[in-house]
Amino acid sequence: MVYVAVLANINGNLPALAKALEKIEELKEEGYEIEKYYVLGNVVGLFPYPKEVLDTLDDLIRNNVVKVIRGEFDQAIAASDPHAEGPDYIDRLNYLDYTKKALKYTWKKLGHEGREFIRDLPIYLVDRIGKNDIFGVYGSPLNPFEGQVLPDQPTSYYEAIMRPVKEYEILFVASPRYPVNAMTRYGRVICPGSIGYPPGKNHKATFALVDVDTLHTKFIEVDYEDEKKLIEEKIRSEGLPEELIKVLYHGKV
Repeated sequence: MVYVAVLANINGNLPALAKALEKIEELKEEGYEIEKYYVLGNVVGLFPYPKEVLDTLDDLIRNNVVKVIRGEFDQAIAASDPHAEGPDYIDRLNYLDYTKKALKYTWKKLGHEGREFIRDLPIYLVDRIGKNDIFGVYGSPLNPFEGQVLPDQPTSYYEAIMRPVKEYEILFVASPRYPVNAMTRYGRVICPGSIGYPPGKNHKATFALVDVDTLHTKFIEVDYEDEKKLIEEKIRSEGLPEELIKVLYHGKV
């Protein structure tokens, strides 16, 4: 059987991404034939490894292993003037202060080349797996960056989300950060969970593994608890807001 791996919400968290990629390699050794990976956005954002994350993904993109689209925080970086000398425009965005500080840090760390990498990422993912057409977006089909899909909703809710893209068999979204696998009369809505931005204290980093023929989906948990102390130290050494440490451990401030 052939699978695709679907990841989202890396948020500049390199240790979490590295553990997820390591887990994918372990699954391959166990016999899973994973032909490609999708990353549904928020590649960068809150945590202090934005350039390292892009370098990792760039290698995979060059080898035709991964397809990446933009998320909300990626769009905040992409929206800057290519000729801007600084990230002061972020002060005008509707984010909490600690998020603005993290985005300014990300803008500077990426440099011109990294920001251009983000700008070159598409907003939507359109692809074919097996005999099935798939559509992917960070937020929702009608609002790719600010839209939100909620977990644990009735089928009618997911049918309304799926209706604009009902010609596709699967809609992949990143916005809930919690795993979702909802079947509707139009198709299946799947959120793979979150890799780098923990949705809550009791939820591990998660990605989805999808059978390209049956569309059977399983959610794979990734443990990077041992690395969190190193991320915490990096947050402090880089002078980033303390709130990010709370987000790292608890998924919220």
